[in-house]
Amino acid sequence: MSASDMGDDGTVTGINVTPMVDIMLVLLVVFMVTANFVSQQSLKVNLPKTATLDAAATASLTVVIDQKGGLFFRESKTDLENLRLALAAEARANPSVKVTVAADDRLYYKPVIAVLDAVRQAGITHVALASQR
Repeated sequence: MSASDMGDDGTVTGINVTPMVDIMLVLLVVFMVTANFVSQQSLKVNLPKTATLDAAATASLTVVIDQKGGLFFRESKTDLENLRLALAAEARANPSVKVTVAADDRLYYKPVIAVLDAVRQAGITHVALASQR
């Protein structure tokens, strides 16, 4: 302690807050980085299981098809036409955008093909199907 931090009677009158600010900034960065992962897992979908998992497909836009055939993009329910328009806008903004389709494992094949077709019509060529190991 320096002499300026001590009062006349020997009590501490000043506190160094730099270590606390450092810890708070680290916590803020951790929360900001993990917030993206938490929001992607909020829709519960039973993904089909595979023997291998493609790690490159994780950093992309996600389209979710639930067990009832409901279509979700960016945490909101949508239809095929609005999905196609939103993906076309994303493709114009970022031509190398990637899309991951996460469909429930009990879902019939037809809704998945319709979503894949909408993704292709939007001009996106990098498409992956989500699965769990």
